[in-house]
Amino acid sequence: MPSPLTSFDRAMSFLRATFDRLKLSTKEKTLLSTPQHILHHNISFKLDNGKMMKVPSYRVQFNNARGPYKGGIRYHLEADIEEVKALAALMAIKTAVVNIPFGGAKGGIQIDPKKLSSSELERLSRAYILSIANDIGPDIDVPAPDVNTNPQIMAWMRDEYEKTKHVYAPDLITGKPLSYGGSLGRDKATARGGFFILQELAKLEPPNLRNARVAIQGFGNAGSEIAMFLHDAGAQIVAVSDSQGGIYSYVGLDPIRIEKYKKETGSVRGQYCKGSVCDLKRLKMDATEVISNDDLLLTDCDILIPAALDNVITAKNAKNIRAKIILELANGPVSPEADVILKKKGVIVVPDVLANAGGVTVSYFEWVQGRSGDQWTAEKVDRELKRIMLQSFDDVRAEAKRNDLTYREAAFNVAVLRIVDAMRVRGWVNGTKGK
Repeated sequence: MPSPLTSFDRAMSFLRATFDRLKLSTKEKTLLSTPQHILHHNISFKLDNGKMMKVPSYRVQFNNARGPYKGGIRYHLEADIEEVKALAALMAIKTAVVNIPFGGAKGGIQIDPKKLSSSELERLSRAYILSIANDIGPDIDVPAPDVNTNPQIMAWMRDEYEKTKHVYAPDLITGKPLSYGGSLGRDKATARGGFFILQELAKLEPPNLRNARVAIQGFGNAGSEIAMFLHDAGAQIVAVSDSQGGIYSYVGLDPIRIEKYKKETGSVRGQYCKGSVCDLKRLKMDATEVISNDDLLLTDCDILIPAALDNVITAKNAKNIRAKIILELANGPVSPEADVILKKKGVIVVPDVLANAGGVTVSYFEWVQGRSGDQWTAEKVDRELKRIMLQSFDDVRAEAKRNDLTYREAAFNVAVLRIVDAMRVRGWVNGTKGK
């Protein structure tokens, strides 16, 4: 039995198809499929009991043809080298899709941060940034938060870098607290960017957002925020889920109420269930039922938003997807095999490299503010985010229409051509295709 594809294999599958469409040279294909630098350290930090713990950590710097490497740092047991390489490659694509002057990178530490105290988490974060301090910087590589990291962790990292290098570096890292060089609007940027795309798409393709039925897998930061935006726009949120499962209601759910109970109980099911025991009477009264994360993907809805895990829509379930539109707020939720099935079914997939690029776009705004010393208003952040997201959508849609492509194929075309153009003018490759 063949071994399952890694996350890097899946990312390369999309890239290789792009190389074939664009007839790139061997040198161009090699540069676009090989990381420029892989930083691997086994970092040690002290636990509260005085013992030392050693964990593997990575920073993959994939391509910087268009600007400094850019990408988040995640703390997760599955953040191995294959996952980090894949995410770094996709960051290079994502920054090029939205045409901001960055390349692509990603960082990861293989650890479960939920088992660490706050002081242990701080020591881990400082140890990690020390391990890569000579390989990052405002003009070299600009990290950011990702899965299981947050503004506080970014603040510790910036502080450790500044102490070590004896510099003032407000533009070193993005996703920082507002009191330490962060940007207004960063916390809602991923959801806001995805919402702008959906608004524009709804003007061109059915259904209209008002009364559209929406299912959201992953009621975390991005998932809960886009639920609020869509609810305010008149959409009907029919299903939501988190790591403990989900709920569905044909009459619609109130995301404000769900968020309240999730904060109180730790689960979107919290208003109905304690552990595996659920109040069936209350569920029936609210016309609501308990569902699994797998069930949510197959919900009868107009718009499906995977906002949590990668590789959740696969060849096994793609044929049963009932949504007309899929907006990928998560990274890599649709496998290459599923993508082919969805294309045949006529499902519109707005790919992650466009749909969730609002986060890195506002990170770019934070980097600009750090370099200039300016502080943007929330209104300016929102205005500029909308401008960039809609221009990017227009670029991708034009490429899709021009060459009869899906939005994913078009987004990869747009991004790869921008990276290749930069590599050519920099002299990394010659300007002739096919050699």
